[in-house]
Amino acid sequence: MRHILRIGGCALLVTMAVAPFAWASEGAHWTYEGEEGPEHWSELSAEFDMCSRGLNQSPIDLVADIDADLPELIFEYTNPGNLVETNTGHAIQDEVNPGNFLVFVDKRYELKQFHFHSPSEHLVDGEACPMEVHFVHQDQNGRYAVLGLIFEEGERNELIDNLPSFRAERGEDPHGDPVDFNELITDRTNYFLYNGSLTTPPCTEGVQWIILKQPIIVSPEQIQHYHDLLGFDNNRPIQPHNSRLVLD
Repeated sequence: MRHILRIGGCALLVTMAVAPFAWASEGAHWTYEGEEGPEHWSELSAEFDMCSRGLNQSPIDLVADIDADLPELIFEYTNPGNLVETNTGHAIQDEVNPGNFLVFVDKRYELKQFHFHSPSEHLVDGEACPMEVHFVHQDQNGRYAVLGLIFEEGERNELIDNLPSFRAERGEDPHGDPVDFNELITDRTNYFLYNGSLTTPPCTEGVQWIILKQPIIVSPEQIQHYHDLLGFDNNRPIQPHNSRLVLD
């Protein structure tokens, strides 16, 4: 069942991908259901131990605890270029050119890739959204900052239509004109902030989560397109807060 939250939007994290498709498999095999699903990730490899042992895991239900004066987000997405989209077996993921940065609290995090989760992984005030995108960044020391964008059903989004798999579906060159993903980020001032983890194995903690409140409007067909490309739901269940604070 899909739940649509119509506030500043259910906050979703987006990661986008581009053709051609390829199946990637690294380390122990894991899935989103059954004996290799989220409840068993920590049993599949010693490297995945944090998936059950960690106390700051993601995703969570985003219920703001403190109304804070949050730092400015500075986007230096100046080299979008052509995207390379792959099916990793866990998400549809877009690899991006080097040289795109997010500056947060005087630290520069380089954008590595973005990918889609359908339905959303995070909840907002207990409600799920149909899709979420994660923009995954790392600083020079390998520390993660993940930017989340929220999706809400509505009119068809022309920018999303220019991503590689949509171009390929229309019989066009999937590596056509560069996609300026700056256009997805319309409100850069209102966001949730909390400390968490990667939402996939090895569930590494110490991840700075920045989840924008302004939703991206896409059509139900566009949401279904990404879900169908993967073929199954790829959202990790909600994790305990464990006394963490969510700032907004």
